[in-house]
Amino acid sequence: MPSAYNSGQIRVAGTGNIYRAPLGTAVPTDSTTALSAAYVNVGYATNGFEVAQDRKTKEVTVWQSLEAARLIPTGLTRKFKFELQQSNKTTLALAWGGVIVPVTGTATGGAITIGTGGVLTTATAHGLAVGAPVSLATVVTSTGIVALTTYYVITVGSTTSLTLSATPGGTALTTTAGTGTGLTSPSGAYQLDLLDANTIADSIYVLEWFDGGTSQRIIIQQGSILTMPGIKYVRDDSVGYAFEVQAIKPQDGSDSVLIFGVDVAAVA
Repeated sequence: MPSAYNSGQIRVAGTGNIYRAPLGTAVPTDSTTALSAAYVNVGYATNGFEVAQDRKTKEVTVWQSLEAARLIPTGLTRKFKFELQQSNKTTLALAWGGVIVPVTGTATGGAITIGTGGVLTTATAHGLAVGAPVSLATVVTSTGIVALTTYYVITVGSTTSLTLSATPGGTALTTTAGTGTGLTSPSGAYQLDLLDANTIADSIYVLEWFDGGTSQRIIIQQGSILTMPGIKYVRDDSVGYAFEVQAIKPQDGSDSVLIFGVDVAAVA
């Protein structure tokens, strides 16, 4: 008879990623397919993430027993904690409950035609080189590219054409036809416009971890920041942003949390 003890089934979340996307973004259906460009990787986390599940019940007591005769479920909450280590427009906006308004340089290239494969055609010479970070002030009709988001030039086809990627040296964006304005290289300056607590938008969060060939992807279909995050500004440690996100029921009534994974031992 095989032993119940198998050290090969011990899992350690050795590394992973945390992503955020706007509500309404198509949700992944497995743990291995690459996420769309709408999912922004929020960068380094201190030490993974923690999940707290709380099932609340009401006891039904009866005269004839000291023990509860029945438990009535009254609530279920799932909360996710993580601390982010990178300071970027996503973490700053989330941590402060606001919107980053970048202060950019002078727009170049004039009117922009957006084609497929992340190809941008400008009305006049854009003057940009491979590797340059760029953003668009507005995007009309096209999908796969978002205004006020930093992308990177990966090819320069001519003085009036270029292709963009979500990461330096990455793959070309998958875009549809549209137009844009305000092609600029971010200057690094910004203003953080703080919002009232009631206007902080819920988001989709994807948390995934890896242990060799084992992987798991946890999707919070609608996550609400439970409390304003703690921010650590100290001399002897890096700046950190501690978040707690609670999963809430999506408007379409589907499950608040979806979990996909690859683990032979878990299903054997």
